[in-house]
Amino acid sequence: MAKEKDEKEREEKAGDENEREEKPKASREEAPPKKKKSKILFVFLLLILLLVAGGAGAYFFFGDRILERFLPNSSAGGSMAKKAAAAEQKKGGSGGPILTLEPFIFNLAGNSSRFAKVSLAVSLQNAKVLEEAKKMVPVLRDKALMVLSAKSAEELIDVSKRDPIKVELQNRLKELFKEKEDLESVYITDIIIP
Repeated sequence: MAKEKDEKEREEKAGDENEREEKPKASREEAPPKKKKSKILFVFLLLILLLVAGGAGAYFFFGDRILERFLPNSSAGGSMAKKAAAAEQKKGGSGGPILTLEPFIFNLAGNSSRFAKVSLAVSLQNAKVLEEAKKMVPVLRDKALMVLSAKSAEELIDVSKRDPIKVELQNRLKELFKEKEDLESVYITDIIIP
């Protein structure tokens, strides 16, 4: 009986060992399909990422052209500036030399403690007018300062009010020239209000 018990225990131990050996073999066989699935998923995600990156790059480099082609009435950033420049050239704008005036530093209207720094440039009809304008820079600055110092900080900061300010400056400065066509336009190149 003791022999039979020992034999049964040995058989059970041998059976347990066989089961233990079979389980790792089985798990080894199941592991490769999981690795294949994860590799396929990784490759798929990588392809999607590359497609998205390629699309973003194409839009970055060719986005304006694409928008113009499919949406001709859209206001794409680069084309809008080109259209404005072309329209100004058609009008006959700023073909002459430009005189840049030194920055103006002045107190703002209605508030003696606040001041502004504004830079102006004037576009003139030709080089002869430019030479005349260089001789009267102090008078140009005086007229411009009279207009600018009458403005409040809110008027100078508000972008929608800058065009009327430029028109007013242009009208006042035209008075100084022999012919009104000598002064083509006035540009506000810088505004700083601390």
